[in-house]
Amino acid sequence: MSDARPKNKKPSFFQRMANRGREAKALGRILMDEPRSFPGESLRLVKRSLRTVWDARGGGLYACGFLVTFVFLEIRMLILDIYTAESVGSFFSGQLSDLLFKYVGQSLQNTISAFMWPVYIIELNPAWGAGALAAMFVLFPRFLKKPLERWLFGDAEGRPPPPGEPD
Repeated sequence: MSDARPKNKKPSFFQRMANRGREAKALGRILMDEPRSFPGESLRLVKRSLRTVWDARGGGLYACGFLVTFVFLEIRMLILDIYTAESVGSFFSGQLSDLLFKYVGQSLQNTISAFMWPVYIIELNPAWGAGALAAMFVLFPRFLKKPLERWLFGDAEGRPPPPGEPD
């Protein structure tokens, strides 16, 4: 017998992009109207995005490695763009014109690279890299997972605390 529970329908790509646009607009408005609350609101938005990726990747060491690698690659991409820009004006005009093509493509490439983060660790030194990965898979759930989940989900609306945490 099949399960008759309705599944939560995932919003379409266009709905998700419209939501991101509204969030960016609201963040811009906060920056202009209430600059002191901007850092907190920005952090809340970043944490929500990280929670989404964390949940989508399973919430373990692999998810953490994916997040760290992806954020590193994205920041490196931005720094390289700033470094290669001729001036502040050319940086911003270049960002606007390249946004759709260059950044979408590079972000997709960064996503694929982030999926392969264990390969990069083993590539550094195969013997030590394999040992480090094995140690991380043993140590991560014992020492890092609960503090990371507390930080990521501690202020999440409607989400229960991580297992073993008081309500």
